[in-house]
Amino acid sequence: MKPTPDQIRSALAVAEAMRERGEDPDALALTLLYLKRHCERLEPVFLHAERYLGFGQDEGEHRQLVRAIEQARRGEAKEAGSDDRDFGLTSSS
Repeated sequence: MKPTPDQIRSALAVAEAMRERGEDPDALALTLLYLKRHCERLEPVFLHAERYLGFGQDEGEHRQLVRAIEQARRGEAKEAGSDDRDFGLTSSS
């Protein structure tokens, strides 16, 4: 069953308060907040995938889709603490 927008807002507010108080023994609040951010990162991917397919695989939409996917991946890597961008400070040997 899908929660209403008000229920979602309320649950997120409670989750944020739990995290701020350090009262999240089963990581439910952490998980809810993570899934919210995860969905927010994937919404642009879904939007551009729909447009790309709906507009006959337009090059501009393909570019936007690729960017949205890359941005979602960077967000996930940052979330995991493993930002994989190379700033030229590592050797490839």
